[in-house]
Amino acid sequence: MMIALSVTAPPSDSMPVKIGHSVETVTEVTERLSAEVLGNPGVNVLATPMLADLCDTAADQVCGEGVTKCMRINIRHLAATAIGDEVHIIAEVISFTGMLVVCRVVGWDSKRKVVSGHVSRVFI
Repeated sequence: MMIALSVTAPPSDSMPVKIGHSVETVTEVTERLSAEVLGNPGVNVLATPMLADLCDTAADQVCGEGVTKCMRINIRHLAATAIGDEVHIIAEVISFTGMLVVCRVVGWDSKRKVVSGHVSRVFI
């Protein structure tokens, strides 16, 4: 379940993406997002590939109404998040050149920072 909490001055088709725009998303960590589901028996925490997808989803949302595709995800998964906890991801536009948008992503669960890095998306 993905919930957008806030968007600062969302971009639209008539307004280009602006540096500093940000989106925060909140996702409940369920069994379907676990490392165990991806083939790691007994590792019932948020899987790194699922966390990367959550970061990309937040970056996509900050790009607004235009259609974008992910070009690169570069994150550090800093700590395990238990099933049942929530992950808050903030994506902020730090660069926009032509069709390429680079977002800084950072995220926390209820206890600590769990991810930091960058996501690059391109308008198509």
